[in-house]
Amino acid sequence: MSFLRALATVLFIAVVTALGSVWGLVLRLRDPSGGRVLDLARAWSGWVTSFAGVKIVVENRANLVDDQPYVFVANHASSLDIWAMFLVLPRRIRMLAKKQLARIPLFGWGMWAGRFIFIDRQNAVAARRSIDEAGRRIHDGESVLIFPEGTRTRDGTLGPFKKGGFHLAVKAGVPIVPVALRGTRELMPRGSFLLRSGTVTAVVGEPIPTQGLGEEERANLNERVRSVVETMLAEK
Repeated sequence: MSFLRALATVLFIAVVTALGSVWGLVLRLRDPSGGRVLDLARAWSGWVTSFAGVKIVVENRANLVDDQPYVFVANHASSLDIWAMFLVLPRRIRMLAKKQLARIPLFGWGMWAGRFIFIDRQNAVAARRSIDEAGRRIHDGESVLIFPEGTRTRDGTLGPFKKGGFHLAVKAGVPIVPVALRGTRELMPRGSFLLRSGTVTAVVGEPIPTQGLGEEERANLNERVRSVVETMLAEK
């Protein structure tokens, strides 16, 4: 990627993100549910990836039910993951995002407008409240997306999965859908503002039920899902 192309991509992302965040606040006033903001987020993701020359290939192994809420679980290797997930999943999803993102001017406001759920991992009580709020959203028919590693990988390896999102799925009694994103780190590694052109492959795995699990199965659910994601990442 030439320097001018890279610079143009960075500027384009900054402009469309700022404008989209402001427009998201307007849409939130018109639609308190935040649904139209999520539709805008999908369009925003399409604009960014198309401008940058990123092609997203989806391998869908899941037979998802239209009116069934899910907890989607994906690996986290790049900021590109967020744009990719909006385009990969054919439904409105709310992200369970770290609290620090809410403080980013414009971008954080746009996430608030979309009624994303912010979690403070340094405060156990506040984190439980966020998980409870996500549970209420699921009971209202909304699907939730989590990146259970908690942060983007530094070296490309899949990190341990935190258990909070899995407790959420079990408590709500909804299936977990594992998603493996391949290629995002190569196009936009952690710490880089440059988004390169290339191909991202998203493998959407079969839903994993959470109802009727024994105590040991619930305790090891995060490892079970992690193993599925790790296997899908290793496939060629």
